[in-house]
Amino acid sequence: MLSSLATTCLLAIGMVGRVSAFDNTRNDNLAVYWGQDSEGSQQRLSYYCKDSTIDVFPLAFLYIFRGTGGEPVIDFANTCNQWDNGVFPGTALANCSFLAQDIKTCQAAGKLVTLSLGGATGQIGFSSDSQAQTFADQIWNLFLGGESSTRPFGDAILDGIDLDIESGTPAHYAAFVNRIRSNAGETTSNSTTFPSAARHVNSTATKHVSSIATAHTMSVHEDGNESVAIDVTSKNKYYYFTAAPQCPYPDAYIGAALNAAPFDAVYVQFYNNYCGLDQPSDYNFATWDTWAKTKSANPNVKVYIGAAGSADAAGEGYVNVSTLANYVADAQSKYSSFGGVMIWDADTAYTNGRFDLGIKNAMVASAERITPQQARRNKATTVETKHTSDASFAKPQKPAIKSRFFQV
Repeated sequence: MLSSLATTCLLAIGMVGRVSAFDNTRNDNLAVYWGQDSEGSQQRLSYYCKDSTIDVFPLAFLYIFRGTGGEPVIDFANTCNQWDNGVFPGTALANCSFLAQDIKTCQAAGKLVTLSLGGATGQIGFSSDSQAQTFADQIWNLFLGGESSTRPFGDAILDGIDLDIESGTPAHYAAFVNRIRSNAGETTSNSTTFPSAARHVNSTATKHVSSIATAHTMSVHEDGNESVAIDVTSKNKYYYFTAAPQCPYPDAYIGAALNAAPFDAVYVQFYNNYCGLDQPSDYNFATWDTWAKTKSANPNVKVYIGAAGSADAAGEGYVNVSTLANYVADAQSKYSSFGGVMIWDADTAYTNGRFDLGIKNAMVASAERITPQQARRNKATTVETKHTSDASFAKPQKPAIKSRFFQV
């Protein structure tokens, strides 16, 4: 545990705040992608961390695995990209170090910030397990708990990796995931939370408890909510793995890897497909629940309903908040694997009357009714943060990288 003096010092410099920690065992979490400026009004990341609505931010995208100089390439549209921002010498890897404070602001508010790999135009894939493991080491050093003189987000340490793989084959991605798990000292295949304390760690993962405790101090309120002091400077934490398969089962591009390596959650795209939310007769969450319990390398994996944040965010499959809320309540009542909702993306959700807030409120309300044994959301977790700039950013003149989630 952090000493009281250490915690006091960290609080004084703004690196630790007492908030409710992310809990992957819940059935009312909200993950929202950020980075692609889908409605042309994307704000800096910290703008979306002003309240407790969103729990996880996958940053989209790292879309080239092996670019100029052997380094990957990232693109965050109007906020940071290789054309409008500086790059590291001899590479096309954008220097987005000014986002370090945004990332830490969100993490200090109890949110996960992960990096999404892939996207519709991704130049991705591996020819061997060895190549995948080498790339895993590179990602570990550039973005996670490793060391490198090249850190695109400066001193910020991301909370994990999301795989939005939509080309190639699933081959060797399991080796990639397992290598990062090994680098992090995660020896269990069924850790399913970003833990705030030992209570959230499975009994088979006790080896990792001591390092987790160095990053958090915890108190538990009478209502069962945990309040933790999060040290966002710590590398000794659980690193989270998610994937974004399309709803047709099994997913052609990542499906086999989901059976061979332990993922914490899958954000299933229930739109732009025949099994989308607008096709209730073909909607197949039950199939994914069965996969989670019988095929997944992690039997405690959580399955999210992936939804478009507006009609413009998907070619087809968008449904309004009330319709999505009905799907959520049904999943909460029937499927223990249900973890929450994923939205593409922050810009569209905010522009569409705070679609994110509407579904989060509905999801929390139905969870309290259907699963009352689950600790209630702490209404006091809304945080006030100072932002370096909340002004809109001009759209880049060069094309931003589009996800399959985005209507092109």
